Amino acid sequence: MALALAIVTIGLFRGERWKTAGLLMASIAAGLLVISVVAGWLLPTPMGQGLKRIAVPDKWIIPDPVLGYRLSPGTTVLMTATYDGDTLYRVLYTIGADGNRITPSAATDADTYLFMGDSFVFGDALADSQSLPAQFSAQAGLKAKATNLAVPGYAPNHWVRALEAGLLDIYIDKRVKAVVTWIIPAQLERVTGDSPWLGSSPQYVLADGTVHFTGSFTLSRWRNPIAGAAFVGRQYLPFLRLLGEQQRQEQQADLFVALLARLQQLVREKLGAPLVVLYSWPDEASGPNYSDSSVAQPLLVATLARIRALGIPLVSVNRLIVGMPLSQIVIPHDGHPTADVNRLAAEALRQSLGR
Repeated sequence: MALALAIVTIGLFRGERWKTAGLLMASIAAGLLVISVVAGWLLPTPMGQGLKRIAVPDKWIIPDPVLGYRLSPGTTVLMTATYDGDTLYRVLYTIGADGNRITPSAATDADTYLFMGDSFVFGDALADSQSLPAQFSAQAGLKAKATNLAVPGYAPNHWVRALEAGLLDIYIDKRVKAVVTWIIPAQLERVTGDSPWLGSSPQYVLADGTVHFTGSFTLSRWRNPIAGAAFVGRQYLPFLRLLGEQQRQEQQADLFVALLARLQQLVREKLGAPLVVLYSWPDEASGPNYSDSSVAQPLLVATLARIRALGIPLVSVNRLIVGMPLSQIVIPHDGHPTADVNRLAAEALRQSLGR
């Protein structure tokens, strides 16, 4: 648009100053265009590009004043995904009256296990019975009540805010034995609101080693126009995402670890239970080729080591899938774990928790 405006300026205005300004604008715009194209080639192709999802009803995720958005209570969603015209999956998501995805019923005196997370825990692209919480409950012989609190796109800032705001106080007397979550590297950029759907989500900043709630990301960007402009620029100009990327990732890692530490503290204080973390994440044993990367990822490995140092029990999903074909690990063109992976993760989690 800037390039077109510059060309129009050169053609319509006769003064030398106008023409010089137009040429300067055109040069800058053309340069930015070339840099953006090159940066687009350098950036990895995102998983799911070309995948089309159709949800019926389409408004199954609604605004929430505390967490930014949540699942619509009492909704049954038919989710269909296609790739190049072929149907990949066609499944139902059943959201209960409490606003959580349903799991198998358990005995009234069963112990409670709360599952917090994003689409991995929610069970994106899978039937209700195939999600991690549902399989955990089924494997425990329905003697464990697994509550699926996950919402696609969430991150530790959502989970911390839910506890701080008292949204989970209803579980204080429910014999909660553990709170379980599943971390993936994609959550790093979510804790700083760099994913486009997170504007109304809770923002935390790290100061003196402690996380502080500051409101929503959108509110923060209005207060700090420079940060807001930088965010918009990264969304539309690929080369801006490469500028300062290492420093930004280091800040994200620091905040991510601090949020998990805060989550662990809140789970202990409010629910009297441990926080258990499953991870699909490079660790000390992953080598340089984790997730098809051609280079080592020391920042991610170091981040996981810092989480381990917090004393949080960790369960590696990576080690459960060694030797499995890729088609059995992730849903093609989608990237979410299959029902088989959730089954293995549920078994490993039960062993870790002694169920």
